[in-house]
Amino acid sequence: MKRIPFSTFNSFSALFKDYTEHFEKLAPFFAGDFRSDEDLKAVARQAASNHPDRNALVSALTTQAKTFGLAESSEKLLDTLRNPKSVAIVTGQQLGLFGGPLYTLYKITTAIQLADRYARDFGIPAVPIFWLEGEDHDFDEIASAHFLNGDDVGSVRYSPSGSDPKKAIGRLIIQPEMTLALDALEEMLQPTDFKPEIMDLVRSAYSPGKTMLQAFVTVMNALLGEGRVLFVSPDDPSLKSLCSTLFEQELVDCKTSSRCLEECSTRLAAEYHVQVQTKPTNIFLHTEAGRTALDLAPTGFVTRDGRSFTQADLNRLLSEDPGLFSPNVVLRPLMQDTLFPTAVYVAGPGEVAYFAQFKTLYQWAGLQMPIIYPRASATVLEKRIDKILSRYNLNIPSFETTFERLFSQVVLDNMEVDVEAAFKKAGNFLHQAINEIKPLVEQVDKSLSKTTDATRSDLLKEWNRLKDRVLKAERAGQDVVKDQIYRASSNLFPFEIPQERALSPLYFLNKYGLSFGPSLINTLDLDTTSHQVIEL
Repeated sequence: MKRIPFSTFNSFSALFKDYTEHFEKLAPFFAGDFRSDEDLKAVARQAASNHPDRNALVSALTTQAKTFGLAESSEKLLDTLRNPKSVAIVTGQQLGLFGGPLYTLYKITTAIQLADRYARDFGIPAVPIFWLEGEDHDFDEIASAHFLNGDDVGSVRYSPSGSDPKKAIGRLIIQPEMTLALDALEEMLQPTDFKPEIMDLVRSAYSPGKTMLQAFVTVMNALLGEGRVLFVSPDDPSLKSLCSTLFEQELVDCKTSSRCLEECSTRLAAEYHVQVQTKPTNIFLHTEAGRTALDLAPTGFVTRDGRSFTQADLNRLLSEDPGLFSPNVVLRPLMQDTLFPTAVYVAGPGEVAYFAQFKTLYQWAGLQMPIIYPRASATVLEKRIDKILSRYNLNIPSFETTFERLFSQVVLDNMEVDVEAAFKKAGNFLHQAINEIKPLVEQVDKSLSKTTDATRSDLLKEWNRLKDRVLKAERAGQDVVKDQIYRASSNLFPFEIPQERALSPLYFLNKYGLSFGPSLINTLDLDTTSHQVIEL
């Protein structure tokens, strides 16, 4: 396994680089060091002992597993979660089309590996949990999936007619337009032995009438293998009823929670960027108009669509139908860790940054903050791309620049001689030779002066013809270089962003089979302090 320090990339923030390479700088903002076995065990013991009601939690999750069609494969995980000594290893992500980009798979893989390590090395039963971000309502963020189509990057987009941009994504019913996206996917994927199986999977998962939540779970479960992770949808009244005290505290005391976030963010901003901005409240309400934020008003609260509520109104709604309430990015971790005995949250680079703002919020909520463990960050490096890197002495961070800039640099670095300049320099000798011989010719016979100039002209024509042929050959060679650099750039940094943030894992499953997903559990390393290179 090749490794690349995060510090050699521009794609990762200064905060994330310090978190993975110089944790001591950020230690005051977190519950413990993810690299420390003692911290991992200590937080786990606290998380296991503090959980209030496992039976109610497992009952709700059992119902969800049946809804997902995963009751049998989830049974062992649910039994482990019921054990009062067990902990949860949680990660989560939005419901990206066809399973989202590669990093979603890397997140779940890291959670599975950590749960295995807790049981194997620490003797602590652990359950990997995937938190389905189905209440998010930013449809544009999940509506496209990206693939390599030859040497180009192609996109497949789902564009349902009459879709509600404010409705929770997990609740959206798949419309007939999904067939167009599936047809585009089938056309884009290259013919392989694995393509029919993959297309059967996604066509079955994303058939019209199912929800986006159900489709995502079906695909991810197939990518990972049965029973490897427990899928959890927080958009569930029975789960939200278990968090009603947290929601009520936010409604009653949102000014304090906002102040906690602001104070921590101010300290963090002295040296790093601030990922999450303070809002009036950290809670949304599901209304007929969609999922909308609650803002403070003189008489209580007001939604972004103009509906007013008093404190008493919201308390009554919370008691009658807790499913109407939904956490924002700040309250979501607190809801997660109210529900679960969370020892570790597996986070992407951006999530590491916003968890750095949350320690005092956990204290406000009376919760144990989990260890924040960076997910595996990786690039899949195929042999054909590795050969290009070797040929031109490049590495993966080389591709963070624009394609044109990288291509120009490669041409300059590999050019042994400047052909045009060499011909110009040598051509001067031709002029000099004619100029030196011309007086002698005229001395012998002045009538040959014009013949001498004509000879110069003929020689230069042939000289320039030779130069043009050499330049044409050189340009042809550069076209080969250009094609190869473009191929590598499309693969490693599509859209000029890291491969893991853009390409769908289905591209690699189509080439290497459905075993690609489960194989990551044995391939990726739990030492996530640097970027990993998966060589295929």
